[in-house]
Amino acid sequence: MLFIKSLLLGVGLSMDAVAVSMANGLKNPQMKEERKLSIAFSFGFFQFFMPILGFFLVKSFAGFAPIVMKYVSVISTLILCYLGARMILSGYRKKKNKETEETEGNLLFQAVGTSVDALSLGFTFSQDSIPRVFLSALIIGLVTFILSYCAILVGKKFGTVYAGNADILGGIVLVAVAVLL
Repeated sequence: MLFIKSLLLGVGLSMDAVAVSMANGLKNPQMKEERKLSIAFSFGFFQFFMPILGFFLVKSFAGFAPIVMKYVSVISTLILCYLGARMILSGYRKKKNKETEETEGNLLFQAVGTSVDALSLGFTFSQDSIPRVFLSALIIGLVTFILSYCAILVGKKFGTVYAGNADILGGIVLVAVAVLL
């Protein structure tokens, strides 16, 4: 039951990372394999790490959890809106530096922004054992990695077709994900 529950949680939690991964693929249809793996790994790692962090926060600071829960959605929305707006502006300015335009800092913001909801999931694990929490988080991270990687491939395919408007479309996707969180 733990495996199926974690698998389904992984699919649900990864959807915002999948949308952002697709936007990254749209933005850079010539993306190299190392970059694809780096993006997918970043999303998978943070989806793995955040539930564990949430679990330990609840265990350590039980009174702190309700305060953090109030701001989880706002933080991720702001981060994704910022990144989406930057992509849209970049598209309008026709800055097409391909691989070099996407900095590691932006990837970190994307990964954290799409995984903040997984932090709150960790709060719900407070009654579970550490091995169960770790296994569940590992499954969630692996599902996110796989789905994010596949989304980059889909984004690359459409990015090749719609190369002229890929930045703008990718930015719109990021803002839509932020607003619909």
